[in-house]
Amino acid sequence: MGTLTQDITRLCGEITASRGARQAFIVDVAKHIDEMKTDVAAMRGGFRASHAKMAAGTKADHKKFVSHLVANVSGMLEGFDKHHAQMAAQTRHDRAKFMTDMTTGVHRLLLGFDKAHDEMAVKTKRENADFVSSMAKGVSGLLKGFRVERSTSAKNEKARRKRFVSGVKSSVGAMRHEFAADLAGAREALATLSPGGRRAKEQAERQAKERELAQHKARTEAEFRAREEAERKAKAEAEFKAKEEAEKEKEGSAGGRKKDRK
Repeated sequence: MGTLTQDITRLCGEITASRGARQAFIVDVAKHIDEMKTDVAAMRGGFRASHAKMAAGTKADHKKFVSHLVANVSGMLEGFDKHHAQMAAQTRHDRAKFMTDMTTGVHRLLLGFDKAHDEMAVKTKRENADFVSSMAKGVSGLLKGFRVERSTSAKNEKARRKRFVSGVKSSVGAMRHEFAADLAGAREALATLSPGGRRAKEQAERQAKERELAQHKARTEAEFRAREEAERKAKAEAEFKAKEEAEKEKEGSAGGRKKDRK
């Protein structure tokens, strides 16, 4: 029996077992709903009273908060204006000094960059020539080795693909056979939900049992006949060997008598 057949059989049993529990659950839910309606009505009345009281207190707090906020914001704006004017003057002074220092530093950096750039250009040109030469030699060797490796790898890969395809064909054939058997079992399990399906299942099980008994009987008879045939062959071989040994002994005795006469 496959995995799908087992799951469908278990699901059918669960569907049959849960019907009574579901009906009892519906009755309990209706009872709890009536009780909850009464509790919710009382709770809503309490909510309305609490909400009205809270709204009145919140309105007074809002008025007080707005009054304090206006006074605080006015003081903050006056202090901000004063601080902003001082900061603007200091910022202008700092920016002018920064521009002067940055101009002097950039001029020195440009002089040093031009000198370093000339030296680096000469060095880079020499290193590039050496690199290209060594790269050409390395690439030539790599191409030669790659051609040899590619030929060998192609042969090995072709043989490996043939083995892989053969293995895939065998695996897919076995999987298709197993899936077909599993699907047939699942269909039989689904059919057992109805009375006719259960009768058909019982009849199929009875027929399968009868076939199994018949097969067992046929195997037993075949084994018995095979044992008889083996015993008959063993007996015939033993008789043949005994006959050969007797003939050899007879020939040996006749040869001995001839020697005695001579």
